[in-house]
Amino acid sequence: MIEKWVRHLPETAVRNRREYIRSYFCGSREEQEKEVWRSLSEQWRKVFLAACVFLGVIFLAAGSEWLGAKDISIHRDRDGEELNRELNIDTGKEKESYDLIIHPKAYTEKEERKAFDKAKSYLKKHMKGDNPSLNEVKGRLHFPEQIPGNQVKISWDTGDLSLIDEAGNVFNEDLKEPVIIKVNTSLSYGEHREMIMTPVRLVPGQADKKGTKIDGIKKKLEQIEKENAGKDTFRIPSSINGSEITEADKGNGRLPALAAIGILCLVLLWYTEEERQKQKKAKAMKETMEEYPMIISRFVLLLGAGMTIQGAVHSIGSSFDRDHPKFVYRQFQQADKKIALGMSQAQALRELGSSIQLPCYKKLSVLLSQSLLRGTRDLLSRLEEEETEAFSERKETARRKGEEASTKLLMPMILMLIVILTLLMVPAFLSFS
Repeated sequence: MIEKWVRHLPETAVRNRREYIRSYFCGSREEQEKEVWRSLSEQWRKVFLAACVFLGVIFLAAGSEWLGAKDISIHRDRDGEELNRELNIDTGKEKESYDLIIHPKAYTEKEERKAFDKAKSYLKKHMKGDNPSLNEVKGRLHFPEQIPGNQVKISWDTGDLSLIDEAGNVFNEDLKEPVIIKVNTSLSYGEHREMIMTPVRLVPGQADKKGTKIDGIKKKLEQIEKENAGKDTFRIPSSINGSEITEADKGNGRLPALAAIGILCLVLLWYTEEERQKQKKAKAMKETMEEYPMIISRFVLLLGAGMTIQGAVHSIGSSFDRDHPKFVYRQFQQADKKIALGMSQAQALRELGSSIQLPCYKKLSVLLSQSLLRGTRDLLSRLEEEETEAFSERKETARRKGEEASTKLLMPMILMLIVILTLLMVPAFLSFS
């Protein structure tokens, strides 16, 4: 089945893989073609298996949410702050998102007394708002409904809403003279209530639902939260009165995220194999380039000794070792076989240059094929020039590699220097101290 799918891959992908395989694989054209389809099938098999794994993960995640709905775990804030938890309510006929207020954990008796003392201190300090003091009130007063970080609720009664309302807004633009207002503050937590009366001197200045099934479910959620007020963690059922309850920030984004990650991994897996093929090609080309000076040298030696071009190609091709194959010697062996099977030497040499895909080898194949047509009078001298140039290039490459190696060693040397300086200086500083 996978082999059939591979046959339908884009021609560009097959052509690129064929080019990579031809640049490093030591084998005949038929063997190269088999290797092309084998490598593509293996790559496609890996991607297919990975896709199956990711699809399984996605189905498991979907099944855990859609088939096995679980109660929702709620954690209260440890710092005494109220939290909002967004829940989705689905009655089957209507859907709505609801923000459930999660109150902090209920106080013990000792904690309750501390909370009331803290609330009184806070009001004494902040009730005046931006006014200089409560004896000279011209602007808005600070009437909070709850103290930050505290569960004590606060309600306000000013007695005269025409002068100060329950939000702390002051209406003193019509006053002719200062007025004393008695502000009653009610502090409450559960069944515990305390009243505080604070006189405020106001001086003249310038001024400032429908019932549905979902509403019932909201009240039920609030009731569950209150019933578990003494617990750090409690659970909300996944279904209330036949309506589904889910977390708004859970599930909706997980499956798309898993799908996106899966697709990304599949793409990376495919291109990882492409990169591996490129690395194989680069390694083969590097080895082939390193062998060029030696091959030129052997041509000069063999032709200088009176051997024919065909004999030199045969001698170099016979150096191919199947236990430690090198691409370039395999190509010379193939060229020798083509000549033995009746192909003209010029054609075999041209195909040799094109199969190796390096400019220097193409130049060599042109020199050899032209000598077959024009004679070998200048061939030896031109090969000697090519040999000198190839060895010079090899020396330059070796020098470049040495510079790169010294550059790579620079960072370890710096680290060693830092370690040595530390070993020398730390004892010296310790002796001074």
